[in-house]
Amino acid sequence: MRTAGEILSGKRNQLGLSLDQIEKDTKIRKKYLEAIEKNNYSFFSESTTVKGFIRNYALILEIPPENILAIFRRDFIENEKGQIIPRGFTKEIEEKSFHWTPKITFFLIIGLLLLFFCYFFASQYFRFSSPPQLEVYSPKEEQVFREKVEISGKTDKDATVKVDGSLIVVSKDGSFKEEIVLPRGENFLTIETANRQGKKRTLNIKVKVE
Repeated sequence: MRTAGEILSGKRNQLGLSLDQIEKDTKIRKKYLEAIEKNNYSFFSESTTVKGFIRNYALILEIPPENILAIFRRDFIENEKGQIIPRGFTKEIEEKSFHWTPKITFFLIIGLLLLFFCYFFASQYFRFSSPPQLEVYSPKEEQVFREKVEISGKTDKDATVKVDGSLIVVSKDGSFKEEIVLPRGENFLTIETANRQGKKRTLNIKVKVE
């Protein structure tokens, strides 16, 4: 199928008219006439100008302008920026553009659920395979006490705590606090926590009792 530009060019040549003569008769500059015949519409800022030029060109050649304009509209379209581009190019862009569909939404939800379950099971695995946390607030290394030594800190809520092999009470939130009596002089305390899986964490702290 011939384009509007090809039909105009063919008719002009058939009539033996030059572009200079068409320029004189239509008052349309020659470079625009050449662009129309070559279907090169990058010179034009908007489609209304092109349609006006095509209409005047067709009238000079005694071609029904509506027929030529219909062919032009068949082959070209004005985009959002006002540029004239081939309809096939617009279709190609639309086909390549991303369209959100229910199928994509379904797979996205499945993917997020899988990520959630993977994270959940991974966190549970590391929780059960790792020793419990152990934070000791008191005593500090080489801290000096008078008579009684305060033992306090925090561990996992389901863990047990031993001080020098003796169990002490752990609260529901994992905190513990106990006072013990040690002989005067330097002492080495061993604080150990263990969870139900048998994983243990131990701290050795040096204190002094005066």
